[in-house]
Amino acid sequence: MVQVTVDPVSRIEGHYRINTEVDGDGVITDAQSNALLFRGFERLLQKHDPRDAALMTERICGVCPVCHSIAAANALDDLFGVADQVPKDALVMRNIHQGMNLIASHAAHIYVLWGPDLANPAYHDILIQHGDMGSAVWGELSGRFAPLVNQYNGIRHPAGSSYLGAIGELRRLHEAISLFGGKMPHSVLQHVGGVVYSPHIGDIGELAAYVSKTAEFVETFTLGVSPDTWIENTYRASSPQNAVDFLLERLQELLGNSLASNDFSHSSGWGDVPLFAAFGSELIGEQLLDLPISMKMDRAGGYSDPDKIGFLSYGLFFKPEKGDGYDPGSPADDRVIPSGHMNGHLELEEFDYRKISENITHSFYVDEEEDRAPWNGITVPEGDPDKINYTGGSESRYSWAKAPHYDGIPCEVGPLARLLIMGEPLTTGLVRAFEENGYSPANNYTRMIARMQEILVVIPELMKWILQDLEPDAKVAVHTDLSMAKDSEGMGLWEAPRGALGHWIATGPDSMTTLYQAVVPSTWNLAPRNAQGIPSPVEQALIGTKISAAENALGVDYANPLGILHTARSYDPCLACAVHTIDRTGKHPDQIIRVL
Repeated sequence: MVQVTVDPVSRIEGHYRINTEVDGDGVITDAQSNALLFRGFERLLQKHDPRDAALMTERICGVCPVCHSIAAANALDDLFGVADQVPKDALVMRNIHQGMNLIASHAAHIYVLWGPDLANPAYHDILIQHGDMGSAVWGELSGRFAPLVNQYNGIRHPAGSSYLGAIGELRRLHEAISLFGGKMPHSVLQHVGGVVYSPHIGDIGELAAYVSKTAEFVETFTLGVSPDTWIENTYRASSPQNAVDFLLERLQELLGNSLASNDFSHSSGWGDVPLFAAFGSELIGEQLLDLPISMKMDRAGGYSDPDKIGFLSYGLFFKPEKGDGYDPGSPADDRVIPSGHMNGHLELEEFDYRKISENITHSFYVDEEEDRAPWNGITVPEGDPDKINYTGGSESRYSWAKAPHYDGIPCEVGPLARLLIMGEPLTTGLVRAFEENGYSPANNYTRMIARMQEILVVIPELMKWILQDLEPDAKVAVHTDLSMAKDSEGMGLWEAPRGALGHWIATGPDSMTTLYQAVVPSTWNLAPRNAQGIPSPVEQALIGTKISAAENALGVDYANPLGILHTARSYDPCLACAVHTIDRTGKHPDQIIRVL
C-alpha cells in the first residue's frame, strides 16, 4: 500500500488537500479530504448589525462572491420579514448578477482549474501510440488547454488558445457585473429588501452587448456551432434520448469530416465541448463512436453504493413571471432551476430544508452535540494544536470542514445535481446511458459535461432577464429599518456555481447578530466522513478510482496522480468558502471587525 497526497489540489485557491491509500494495482482504496484552515466568518459576524452580512460574507471567496451576497440578502429578507415584498425587478437583478458570475466561475473552472490537466504529458504518451489521429488529438488538447506555465521534456510550450480566450471572457464578465454592482469581486449591489441600484436603459443595452460577446466566444471556442442550435437540440430537446442523439450525430458528423485528414481544430468545427465529449469518455468515444482511444473519464470519480449518496439543489434564479416576493423555503416551482433531492438511485423527491444538518465527528470542532441543524449551529474550533492532525486516517478527526448531510446521507451538489433535478435533457440522457451500460451515472465525465452544459442553459435565460424582464429605473427595494430584525431569524437558500449554498442568521433583542451559519458547496462535496463513517462525495468518488491517466494505461505512476486530480477537481473545489482564519492569541475573542 502506498500513501499518495496531493497538496494543494486547487490551481485557483488553496487550503485543500487529498490523502489517499493506493494498492499495488494503482487503485485508490481509502481517501481523506482535508480542509486545512479554520473558517472564521461565522464568528466574525457575531454582534454585528445583520445588514452587514451581504457585504461581509462576500469576502468568503473572490471567485464566487456574488452567490454569498445573494444568499445573505435572502437570509436578511427572511430575517426582516420582507421576502414576500421584494420587488420583481430586484429579483431579476439578483438573477442577472448571479447568472453572469455563474458563467464566469464555470469558465474559470473548465479552462483554468480543470482543463489544464487535459494537457498533462501522460496523455501525450498515451495518444501518440495511436498514430496520426492520436498525435492530432494531443496537439489540440495541449494547444487549447495548456496553462500559462507549461513545460515538459525540458521544453517550454505556449499557453492554450482556449485557456487564454477564457481569461479574456472572465474579464469581460467582471466588467459587466461592475456596471451595476459597482465592482467585481465584492460588488455592493445586494441589500435587505432588494438591491441598491436600478439600471437605466443604457445599462441594459450594455449588459446585453456583454452577454452577446460571451456567446460569440462560446460559439467559436466552446461549441463550434451556434449556441442557439446547440440549445434547441439539447436544453430544449423533446426528450433526453433526442438530446443524446443530437450529440452523437454531431460527433459522428465531425468525425466523418476529420478522420481522413486528422483535423480536429476549432476551424473544422471541433469546439472544446465536442472534443471532450468524443475523446473524454470510453462509452461515448470507444463504444458508440468506435474511436480507438479515449481518456476514460467515465470510469473515474463514480459512486459504488447508491444508498450512501444523494444529489441536492436548493433552487436557483427567481421566476420573474411570479412578480414581487418569493418563498424563503424555495419550493420547487419558485425557481427557474428547481430545488429538489435525488437519491443515489436517481429517484427525485421534494426538497425539505429541515433535513439538513452538519456533523463534526471527523472535524476539528468542539461541541457536546456532534450533529446540529444549521439554524442551531455553533462554530467552536479545537483549541489544542496537538489535537489537529491531518494524517490520522479515516477514523480520526482530519478536517476543518464539517460534514453536511441530508436526512443522514452525504450529497453531491453543483451543476450535475442541479441539471439532474431539473431534468435537463442532455445531462439526464447521458446519465441514463451510463447507468444502462454499467457505469456509475455520476462520474468525472458527466460532472464536467453538466458544468459545460449549464453555461448553455443560463445564457438564454440571462438574455431574457436583461431584454424582456428588467424594467429600467424600476423600484428595486422595500423600506426596512433595524428594529424589524429584533429577536428574529432568517434563512437564505441559493445556489453557488459550485452547488447548494445556505446562510442562516438569528438576532437578539438589540437586533444584533447572535448566530450566523453558512453551509457552502465545498463543505457538501469535500467534507470528511459523518458520524456513521459514510465518506463525503469526493471521498466516495476517489475510492475505487485508478490513480493514473486513462485507467493506468501507462502503468501505475504515483508521481503523476491524474486520477486524484481529475476527480477532486471535477467538483470545482473552492476551500475559501469552507475555511478561513483562527486567532490563537486569545486576545480578541468575539471582536467586532469592520470590513470597509
